[in-house]
Amino acid sequence: MTTPPTFNIRSYGHHAIYKASGFTAKELSLPRIAVINSWSEQSPGHIHLKGVAEGVKAGIRMAGGMPFEINVPGLCSVPHKLPTDMLYDMPQREAVLAGAESSLYISWCDGWVGIGTCDKIIPGLILAALRLNRPFIFIGGGQMMPSDYEGARLGFVRGQSIVQQKMTSKKKPVTKEEIEAIMQEVTTCCATSAGACNEMTTGNTLAVLTEALGLALPGSSTSPGVSAEKIWQAKETGEKIMELVKLNIRPRDIVTMQSLKNAIAVDMATCGGTNSVAHLQAYAHEAEIPLTLKDWDEVSRKVPALSNVAPSGPYVLYDYHKVGGTPAVMKRIEKWLDKTCITVTGKTVGENLKGIRCDDTEVIRSLKDPVWPEGAIAVLKGNLAPRGAVVRHTVVENKDLLKRVYTARVFDSLEAASEGTAQGKVKPGDALVVRYQGPRGGPAFAECLGALSMLKARKIQDVIIVSDGRFSGFTQGYLSIGHVCPEAQVGGPLALVKDGDRINLDIPARKLELEVSAAELKKRKAQWQAPSQAKATGMLAIYAKLALQADEGAGWPVRWEDFDK
Repeated sequence: MTTPPTFNIRSYGHHAIYKASGFTAKELSLPRIAVINSWSEQSPGHIHLKGVAEGVKAGIRMAGGMPFEINVPGLCSVPHKLPTDMLYDMPQREAVLAGAESSLYISWCDGWVGIGTCDKIIPGLILAALRLNRPFIFIGGGQMMPSDYEGARLGFVRGQSIVQQKMTSKKKPVTKEEIEAIMQEVTTCCATSAGACNEMTTGNTLAVLTEALGLALPGSSTSPGVSAEKIWQAKETGEKIMELVKLNIRPRDIVTMQSLKNAIAVDMATCGGTNSVAHLQAYAHEAEIPLTLKDWDEVSRKVPALSNVAPSGPYVLYDYHKVGGTPAVMKRIEKWLDKTCITVTGKTVGENLKGIRCDDTEVIRSLKDPVWPEGAIAVLKGNLAPRGAVVRHTVVENKDLLKRVYTARVFDSLEAASEGTAQGKVKPGDALVVRYQGPRGGPAFAECLGALSMLKARKIQDVIIVSDGRFSGFTQGYLSIGHVCPEAQVGGPLALVKDGDRINLDIPARKLELEVSAAELKKRKAQWQAPSQAKATGMLAIYAKLALQADEGAGWPVRWEDFDK
């Protein structure tokens, strides 16, 4: 007996809603591909992404799919007003993750494409890909077109330094009008087009690492945002997601312990920013991969720093892209890569690297003439950071600071640190300790570039910064140690440091030690109380109560057992 057909109310709903949006019955019979875009008028890194999305959708249609577009936030943290506004920087990652996760359960799809440029948007999309584990591919928005100023490449970091230098080089105090004229001149030259800032900052670091992980097409992370090349890559990305759906290749097939170590190796070679540590650790935690800071340390000691791009050198991302970009770097360090890892091309890393060449240039240096003989990021441990701390030592101008004993000058907030620096409390030979800035203490893993900016403005040299917060990818010149773990808010040793304590730093030996006896630290711990976070509200309250530690990704709980940590 033949079973009579039944009325599928869900299929009815799909057809009714999508037809009302202009889709046809024929389109609805095709594989359905979501395009999660982060277009925004607030950021040059995202203002051009409508065009990139149109390229992706064209590629999907060419390959026989039905694309539909959804937006998540796409913001840059630079245009904030108050220092406390920056507490909402890290929460953007969780906002993007929550937006993509919930959207793609509500809006069913066979696979999806993530489009983003800046530093919290990219990891938010990657975390969503790992959580959903449906066929996925990423394409970055690319970087700004390059510009030169006074005979050298100009980016955001150098532009800021130029303004500060011009303001202080005059014999008499500058007027408000002169400051405005200097700022307008430099920013007009610096801000050349849509795209990410042109240095190896956090956003560009994370875009590069999507390639290294195998989640983006080779070469697609650093092509200029407003180039025809970017649109070609967008169309190829759209076609490629259809192949991934057909082959059922999913993010957790690609993101493995081996591919994460590949990404760490590329991070070390490209002189990537330290925020990459927290984000890759978040990827590992999301995917239940037991990656630790010990793995980072092992790779750091083997793979040399090769990319001579700002803030570790004089070049910009455009120059890096033109000499081969990330595929060239991976070719140069391939002896340290696992070439069996699968990628979104459908091929392995080794197959992708066949035919790639990497010429010796000043932009991507040779193994015999590296920017630094070890990886750009060092993982430090000791009684001040039992679970670890991180520093990008390639941006430090005075390399004598890498091994020295410092005197602690302790502040419990960024505001207090700025005030103390302005009052002359911080002097050469000091370690400026800025605590209660971690995932729970900040709350939300505060960004501590302001402390460094105050030192620069006051021209205070031979000082290091030690914090349980994090440092922007724009950090340059000063030795800034962040991610001290466990953080002060949960009773980590950083909470026990007092003014005048001696801090022994030895980056070559990967050591960060507080020269205080265990007995004295135990005595201090017995008298310590965590500062109240009762005034935290909204997203910040969630961080203050539930955030994971920096070595676990500094995000919200992923699984039920995370609530017990």
